[in-house]
Amino acid sequence: MSDLNESSASSRKNPLIWVAVIVIGLIVFVFFGGDRGDRVSGISGISGSDEESGTIDRSLLVPPGMRARELIRQIRDDGEPYPLQVVHEKANQHMNEGSLADAHLLYFFAAREDHLPSIMVMGETSDPTLFQAENSLLDHADVIQAYKWYQKAAALGHNAAVERIDDLRQWAQRESRAGNADARQFLLNFE
Repeated sequence: MSDLNESSASSRKNPLIWVAVIVIGLIVFVFFGGDRGDRVSGISGISGSDEESGTIDRSLLVPPGMRARELIRQIRDDGEPYPLQVVHEKANQHMNEGSLADAHLLYFFAAREDHLPSIMVMGETSDPTLFQAENSLLDHADVIQAYKWYQKAAALGHNAAVERIDDLRQWAQRESRAGNADARQFLLNFE
């Protein structure tokens, strides 16, 4: 009877052996017996999947901004003059689809090429008086960027940009009185 007690006691003494056996078994299953996610079985309606074979077409997954980069590359390859109105319209389309990275890159490209509507969009997405986080890649408004873009538009003779610069100055004066150090710093542009 003492031999029976000793054998059951020794198996209880080291439960780590059983844990190790289970862990090793799971590892072997995952690496050699598991499906490893290469196939989708029994799930219908997955976007980008081939329902008959159950595989996912990974070529459909496009990183943010990639469509805009490709369009910009094609436009540059075609040479100047760039079709900036087409670029702006494509940016609007991406914005409406919620593809902010693509929209931002296209607006930025057109704005750098002096396309007035794109310059104004770049200013508005940074403008603290108009800022909407859901329509911007920025976490918060950037008054300096807004001012820079509005100045560029004003230099091209756009009166609405002059008005926006005045709105920024009024915003900065109010915010400065409320203790906003960034607004106080921004006001130095008008001295």
